[in-house]
Amino acid sequence: MSGRLYRRLPLRTLLTKTLSPVSTRPIHHTSHLLSSSSPEPSPQKHNFQAETRQLLDIVAKSLYSEREVFLRELISNAADALEKLRYTQLKGDEIDDPSATLHIECSLSESLNSITIEDNGIGMTKEELIANLGTIARSGSREFIKSAGEGGGDASNIIGQFGVGFYSAFMVGGHVTVLTRSAKPGSTGYVWNSNGEDGYDIQEAAGLSRGTRIIIQLKEDALEFVKKDRVREVLRKHSNFVGFPIYLDGVQVNTIEPLWTRKPSEIADEEHAELYQSLSGRKDNPMYTMQFSVETPVSIKCVLYVPQFMPQLDIANLTNFGISLYCRKVMVQAQSPKLLPEWLMFLHGVVDSEDIPLNLSRELLQESVVISKIKSVITGKMIAYLNRQAKRDPEKYEQFYREFGRFLRIGIVTTESQTEKEDLAKLLRFESSKEEKGVLVSLDQYIERAPEGQKQVYYLSAPSRDMAMESPYFETLQENDLEVLFAYNKEDDVVLYQLGNFKDRKLCTAESANVKPADKPDKPGVEKLEKQEGNKLASWFRDSLGRENVKEVKMSDRQHSQPAVVTVENLTTLRRYLEMTPPEQKEANYKYLLSDKVVLELNPSHPIIRQLSSLKESNPEVAGLVAAQLFDNALMNADLVHDPRRMVGRINQILKAVTDVKE
Repeated sequence: MSGRLYRRLPLRTLLTKTLSPVSTRPIHHTSHLLSSSSPEPSPQKHNFQAETRQLLDIVAKSLYSEREVFLRELISNAADALEKLRYTQLKGDEIDDPSATLHIECSLSESLNSITIEDNGIGMTKEELIANLGTIARSGSREFIKSAGEGGGDASNIIGQFGVGFYSAFMVGGHVTVLTRSAKPGSTGYVWNSNGEDGYDIQEAAGLSRGTRIIIQLKEDALEFVKKDRVREVLRKHSNFVGFPIYLDGVQVNTIEPLWTRKPSEIADEEHAELYQSLSGRKDNPMYTMQFSVETPVSIKCVLYVPQFMPQLDIANLTNFGISLYCRKVMVQAQSPKLLPEWLMFLHGVVDSEDIPLNLSRELLQESVVISKIKSVITGKMIAYLNRQAKRDPEKYEQFYREFGRFLRIGIVTTESQTEKEDLAKLLRFESSKEEKGVLVSLDQYIERAPEGQKQVYYLSAPSRDMAMESPYFETLQENDLEVLFAYNKEDDVVLYQLGNFKDRKLCTAESANVKPADKPDKPGVEKLEKQEGNKLASWFRDSLGRENVKEVKMSDRQHSQPAVVTVENLTTLRRYLEMTPPEQKEANYKYLLSDKVVLELNPSHPIIRQLSSLKESNPEVAGLVAAQLFDNALMNADLVHDPRRMVGRINQILKAVTDVKE
C-alpha cells in the first residue's frame, strides 16, 4: 500500500530503543525515527492539566462499560483524520503525497504485547498534539468543524471527539506512543509518549510520513487484544461500516458496505441479504426490507429487516434482536434497547443519525430527546410500511401475521396512545362470520361493509370456528345478519378490550351485544311462558341457585335455541382476572363474581324452561338440580366455569331421576 505513515523498520526496534540516556520511561520508544546524522532536541516534558488528570482516571477506569470500545474510538478518530484530509483536498489546499490511498491499518505483536492503529490522514502539528492530546475537554473535531464553518465549507462528515476517544487507549494500555506528522507540506514529525499518569513528553522525529500512528503497550490483563480473532471480532462489531478500508495485519476486515447510505433503488436483494445475515447471525433472507431516510424531526438513515420466522416468541428473551445505533457509520450501541418499542424488538437493522448527542461515552448513551424522536419516527414508519405491504400482497402479509401477530397485540396493549393503538389495530386479522373458514379480514374491511348506522364492531372469542358458530351469543347477531369477527387467540380478547374503539366504532363482545332478536313471526305450535309466570319462575330460579350465587335472573328473548345464557359486564376483564387469581383465592373471587356481576337470562319459549315452571311445583328437588345445571351450562358457554368437576355428581343425580333408577 502507498502512503505509509513511516519508513518501515522492525517493530521490535521501534519499541525497544530509548529516546535518551537519562530517560526513565519504559522500553516502548522511537529513537530510530530520529535522524542519525543530526541529533534531535531532547524530549519536552509536559504535565496534564488538573482536570485532564481527573478525567483521564474516569475514562480509563469507569467511563466505558466494555474495554473493547477503545478500538472503536481509535478507529473512529482515524476515520475522522482521513475525512479531514479529504476535505482539505476538496478545498484545493496542498498536501503531502496527495495520490496515496486513504486507509486505516491495525497491526498486532504477540511477542511485544502491543497493538498499533495507524492512518495516513491529516496528521497533527506540535501545537495540535498539545491541544488535542493534552486537554481532554478540547475537541479536535469540534475545532476543525468550527474552522471549516468559518470558511464556508461542508465538514459534516467529521466523527467523534478526538480528545476523549484517544484516552480510552489507557483502559488497556500501560504506555501509549503517538507518531504523527501534519499533511501540510514541510511539516515536522513528532513523537508523543505517556503512561497516562506522569504527564507526557513530545520530541521531534525525522522520517515520518503524513498521518498518525498509535502504539499501545498492553497491560497484563488486556492481552486478549493481541489475538487476531479477538481484534477482528471487535473491528467487525463496531467499525464494520466505516467509510475507509480497515486492514488487520494486511487483510481488509470491513468488506460489507453501509447500504443505508445508498439509494434503495441501487441496492440488490443479495446485498440486503448479506447485511441482514451479518447483523442477525441468521442464515435466512429477510421477509421484509424497509429503508428510509428523513431530515425532520431528526436526521436519520435507516434500514430494517423482518426475519422469515420467529424462533422464540417470548418477548422477555429477545436477546439476539433489536437494531444497532450508528453515528456516521460508526457503531454507538449494538441492539440498542432504546430505539424500538418492545413490540418491534423482532426487527434487525441499523439506524444512523448525525444528531445523536455523543457526550463522553457512546457506550453509556442515555435516553435523550433525540433518541425518543428516533424511536417515534421508526415506529410510525414501520406501522405505515406494514399497512402498505398488507394491501400490496395480502398472502405474504398473512404469513407475517402468523409469525409476528403476537407482537402487534403486545403493542396495542402496552402503548398509551389511542392513535397508535388504532394504527396498530389496522394490522390485526380475524376470521369472520361473513367469510369462509381460513379467510382473514381486517377491522377496516369490517367497517367498510357494515350496515349504515351500525356503531359497533362485534367479535366473539372462541377456541375454534365451530365453537364460535355454535355459541348462543352468536345466534342473535347471526339472525340480524350482523358480521361477527372470531378471535381464536386468547390474547385477542384482551387486545380488543384494551383497544376499546376503532374509527369511532365501539368494539363489542357478542356476549355483551345489546341486539334485539330479529323480527320473525312466531313458529306455529311454539308456546311461551306468560310474563307473570316467567317472572315468577325467574324469582324461584334465583332463590334455588342462592342469591349469593347470582346477581339477577330474568326472562329474555336474546336467543331461541338455548334455554339460558349469562351476561356479564366487562366479561373479558373478568375472565382474565380469574385466570390470574392465585389458587388459594380463586374460589372466593369466583363466588364474588357470580353474586356481583353475573346475570342469568332465561328463554321463555324453550321447552326446558317451560317444563321447569311446572316441575318446580311437582318435583322441587329435581327442578333445583336442573336449575343449577342450566346455570353451569350457561357459565360454561361464557367460559366462566371455575371447576367443572363439581357438575359430575349433579348430572348423575339428574340422570338417575330421568331414568327412574331405584336404590
